[in-house]
Amino acid sequence: MTKKIITLTFAVLAVFCQSAHAKVYIDLSAPTERRLPIAIEEFAEITASGKEGAAIKDTLMGALKSDLNFSGLFNILSTASAKPSARLGEDASGCDRWMPLGADALITGAYAIDKGTLSLEVKLFDCVAGKRIMGKKYVGSITSPGRLIHYFADQLYEELTGKKGVFSTKLLFVSGRTDNKELYVSDYDGKNAFQLTRNNHIDISPKWSPDGGRALYVSYKSGWPCLYILDLKTGKDAAVSCKQGLNISGAFSPDGNVIALTLSLERDSSPELYLLDLRTGGYTRLTSNHGIDVSPSWSPDGEALAYTSDTSGNPHIFVLRIKDGTKAQRLTFDGKYNSSPAWSPDGKWIAYSRADNGKFNIWLMDALGRNQTQLTFEGNNSNPSWSPDARHIVFSSGGGGLSSLYMIRPDGQGLKKLTTGIGNEKTPAWSPFIR
Repeated sequence: MTKKIITLTFAVLAVFCQSAHAKVYIDLSAPTERRLPIAIEEFAEITASGKEGAAIKDTLMGALKSDLNFSGLFNILSTASAKPSARLGEDASGCDRWMPLGADALITGAYAIDKGTLSLEVKLFDCVAGKRIMGKKYVGSITSPGRLIHYFADQLYEELTGKKGVFSTKLLFVSGRTDNKELYVSDYDGKNAFQLTRNNHIDISPKWSPDGGRALYVSYKSGWPCLYILDLKTGKDAAVSCKQGLNISGAFSPDGNVIALTLSLERDSSPELYLLDLRTGGYTRLTSNHGIDVSPSWSPDGEALAYTSDTSGNPHIFVLRIKDGTKAQRLTFDGKYNSSPAWSPDGKWIAYSRADNGKFNIWLMDALGRNQTQLTFEGNNSNPSWSPDARHIVFSSGGGGLSSLYMIRPDGQGLKKLTTGIGNEKTPAWSPFIR
């Protein structure tokens, strides 16, 4: 595979910003977040390119509205409520048309198409203060206009909240649309999905490296489950753990130097948790019992692992402190089957899948096992994974052998199905912020 996946597809040609983060417009720590009334004027096309230009404008406008709606922080005013400006001005005079309709902010944009290249300029105005907050110009391919918008939305989000946006992040997932399960990657919203592996074997359980440049996954292409690392820029992969037996449930440590995994070695009485130091190739056993210990998830500080074990009978969630050697602490006691723990990037929460009455749903608890809360109530839901800003959770849901990807916020709001165009998607993993 020669296609570069994570490399940025555009160059920033100019940056105009009157004051970087001089004001936080949206306080994410507030008990209730006020949706910022924002107007988006129809983007103007500088070149006349007919149907092609109109289609690109629709994609640009649709992607921008989708990104802002996904954040849950904006109230987008109808573009039909005011007459768009004929030019992309440098001042906030365009706000005059929108402030009577309640707009506190305004986005304007213009684009040009030249020989397969798309140039896009977008500006954000504070209508209340009557000033431009930011303006950016991007150049990219006409084949992926939505990507340009994602990067603008990231910068807009950071300008208004002081926090990084997730719009340019990615999703890894597995699809069994063919006879074999293969790995795929997409934008955060499921769009621009394409296939990563083509080895005609079973590839499962993808996880991101902390720098977003590699994927750790399990493959049966050696005849039994082994762990592989796939370089997402070069397409090359290599086995990192292929001992006889199980090599599964791999997860990178926050610094990327160690992998937590499950091995079933001949000397062990059951599958146990191990650490694999990628610098030395050495293994360290963490658990020793007669149960099955799987699905490790690192705490953000790298000091602990949440994992699933059936040492108490049914599978439950445990936390093991790695360095101090204390006994594993059991966090869940209810439900017939608790699995797939996922520690939030801020360290406050653990999302997991719990089965009651034969149906799995996504649950949430704090890092000490308290405040257990059910987030989903329909479907058969599993394998939660956090967005890098800890404001959303992606998971797989399905029945009858077919599955799809969904997102939800930790408060149980904002449930949304993702359409990748691939089908039968499972075990999603949300990327870190792409560097």
